[in-house]
Amino acid sequence: MELRHLRYFVAVAEAEHFGRAAERLHVSQSPLSRQIAQLEDELGIELFLPAGRGVKLSPAGRNFLAGARATLACAARAVEDARATAQGRIGTIVIGFDGALADTLLLPQIVQTFRAHHPNVEVRLRPLPSEDQLAALRDDKISVGYGYHSPDDNPLVRYRVLFRERVGVVMSRSHRLAARRTLRVADLAHERFLWPPRKEGPRLHDDIIAAFRAHDHTLELAHEEASGEVLLMLVASGEGLSLFPESTAPTLLAGVTLKRVRDLNVTILGRSLWRAADDKDPLVRSLLEITNSVHAPRRQ
Repeated sequence: MELRHLRYFVAVAEAEHFGRAAERLHVSQSPLSRQIAQLEDELGIELFLPAGRGVKLSPAGRNFLAGARATLACAARAVEDARATAQGRIGTIVIGFDGALADTLLLPQIVQTFRAHHPNVEVRLRPLPSEDQLAALRDDKISVGYGYHSPDDNPLVRYRVLFRERVGVVMSRSHRLAARRTLRVADLAHERFLWPPRKEGPRLHDDIIAAFRAHDHTLELAHEEASGEVLLMLVASGEGLSLFPESTAPTLLAGVTLKRVRDLNVTILGRSLWRAADDKDPLVRSLLEITNSVHAPRRQ
């Protein structure tokens, strides 16, 4: 049984006449009659009964009509859904993001713009450390990853640098160093720093430790299982200092300030990451295009 058999059957049932049904279908009456006969042979039942110059549905035909219409409607929806998916009008996209990106305000702008362009697409956000995003892409757990540091050369993935910027020190406005315009690493000796556990960003963690050691200073880190906003509240309360991208300065809490450390050469590289096989995926392409328009690369 093919879909055309069902279309022909429904047309005859609605027209109650083979000739009128053939005109509606733009086919000759003889092929239409043969198709209906084939359908009846396959089902082993009589679908139509003679009725004057036309036909009417048999009891079995009336019962079959509802199912035939439902099947055709389901097939039509499947075709439309497939086209909509291919055009990026529906579907699901899963975004993996390093939690530290919340401090840059990058991701909220991207997601809001994407949702405005694709109101019928489900967007799932999955917090994921940068180091875990490559494996998540490989296992098809995320569609695009946003994080820090470029991956090693891999022909199966693509990435784009979104920004490079220095790390600055954040402190309470009442701190003894808050009045200084810029600082040096030596000024931060013996200060207590609040920083997430190494597992949440091992590469950046190690870069910062190494940068202080290069100046013969050991960084005292107090690990906090906290978001960026909570860390800033702790800093504002005088619990210690922290390190944030310099671009976050305009968005910091009222009680804190960010200072450039002139000889602390720690640079954050933000990037997007996706599968090479998804270069032509309409949703991935749209998300990446929006990313590019919302956050053009800048050099610091």
